[in-house]
Amino acid sequence: MRLRPLPHLPGLLLALLSAAAWAAETAVPSGPSLRFRRVSLTAKPEVVRLAPGIPATLNFADAELNPQKVRLDPTARVKFLTIAERSVTLVAEGDLGEGVTLRVAFVNEPALAEPAFQLITDADVADGQVMVFRSANAPELMQARVTELEARSAACEAELATQRERSKATGPAGWVLSGQVEEGGVNVANLKRWSDLGTAGVKAASVRRFLADEWVVLEVEVQNDSGQPWRPGQAWLENASTGRVEARTVGTMAEVLAPGERGRVAVEFRGWPRSEGEVFGLVVQDADGARPLSGTGVVIEDKKQEKSGP
Repeated sequence: MRLRPLPHLPGLLLALLSAAAWAAETAVPSGPSLRFRRVSLTAKPEVVRLAPGIPATLNFADAELNPQKVRLDPTARVKFLTIAERSVTLVAEGDLGEGVTLRVAFVNEPALAEPAFQLITDADVADGQVMVFRSANAPELMQARVTELEARSAACEAELATQRERSKATGPAGWVLSGQVEEGGVNVANLKRWSDLGTAGVKAASVRRFLADEWVVLEVEVQNDSGQPWRPGQAWLENASTGRVEARTVGTMAEVLAPGERGRVAVEFRGWPRSEGEVFGLVVQDADGARPLSGTGVVIEDKKQEKSGP
């Protein structure tokens, strides 16, 4: 399918108009998370992840396209929504199987090989916007990456400052002065609906929840019947509506839980979804990723499921 070029509208405006029009015509259920990426062209086709029914736009930051030479595989289940001087917006109309090839050509650069993109469908993550640069050394791309690094550095500095302040807060007096415990205090409860899923011999006997105004800690009593030492690594909460909530810290009395031993693991969260009665699964990943501890029935805020005291 070939569309006439629209030379007077910038690519980003076309993308917004196309997405708005498509959303008005099609009710898209909640699905994969959309992402924005910056990429530079290489000899290898760039993989673009699509979700059926959700438009994706490729914006070409430093090159003008030849709309007549933008093409897909003949039998591709992909529809062009707009093709402009510096952008292509398209949508997958179904599963793309092993993938579909999209080829583009640039104006006044016949010697340059036509860049190729491999379009695939993905149920979890889809590209909403892809900013394409011809070279990894493009000034705009390099500046964007520097900005991202500066933002990450600032976030790390802020986190480091927070950790330094927290390290000074030792004992109950320090917790109060640092704001870790406020007038609401700490509410302690055993979770009655907890259900251990049992993974590779690592089991959770019980879960105790410590809830303050700004944080929650889940203390899990772990039995290691796997026959091998077990050491906790990452941890997170998850459910279908909220997705994944990463733990801030994971602590344990002993660094490694020996075979046949029972120990306690404390998992701290901040910024969890505060929905009354919302049920999560808890996953504590082994450091080697082979034997995760997992279970269901974690409800952070639900008085009906709690029983007072440990």
